[in-house]
Amino acid sequence: MSLHLHREMEKLNRTALEMCAWVEQNVRDAAQAFLERDIDLSGKVIEADAYIDKMEVELSESCLKTLALYQPVAGDLRFIFSLSKIAGILERIGDLAENLANKGKSLARMEPVAIPQELADMADHARVMLRDSIDSFVDRDTVKAKRVLKADAAVNRGKRRIRKIGEAAIMETPSLCSQWLVVISASRNIERMADMAANVAAEVIYSVDGKMVRHGFDCE
Repeated sequence: MSLHLHREMEKLNRTALEMCAWVEQNVRDAAQAFLERDIDLSGKVIEADAYIDKMEVELSESCLKTLALYQPVAGDLRFIFSLSKIAGILERIGDLAENLANKGKSLARMEPVAIPQELADMADHARVMLRDSIDSFVDRDTVKAKRVLKADAAVNRGKRRIRKIGEAAIMETPSLCSQWLVVISASRNIERMADMAANVAAEVIYSVDGKMVRHGFDCE
């Protein structure tokens, strides 16, 4: 690797880590805002998403420029290619956090309902998946990345459980239908965040090992 390419890759890595930190914080804040009906915190999440979008554009453009200027090969090429995709995935996670914050604002204006503990558990699980996928990227750790892929099943189970709880609650108290539909929609939002975290982990595995792990990959 040339010295110039090495420096450019270090810059890309630093930018990616900054973006990761912003996205992780926004996911944490969005979940808290929803669960605590905190309109001010929801607004903070929505404002922060604009900066995440800006970082995604800058990082993607920097990846393309590095590919064009230095024409990396093998592992360096995979790293930059995967990093460009990870930037897009992180931006989508940021959008999902913004969506969750907006749902929190809507829910805060309605008559309160008891949000199931399962939703908080889902949010924690998705956040840990995101943190682990980011750590696996930083450390080039495919073992941890594979654990992230396996962890997605628990979030999926949580979403199905919340749907059942919500449907039962609507049948029992139809006047609270709007609130429960928001809660069910929030669970889908969180489940998509977990999916995106798994996609980051898949890109880490490709970057390090050159293996495509999508579409039913066995993580053993």
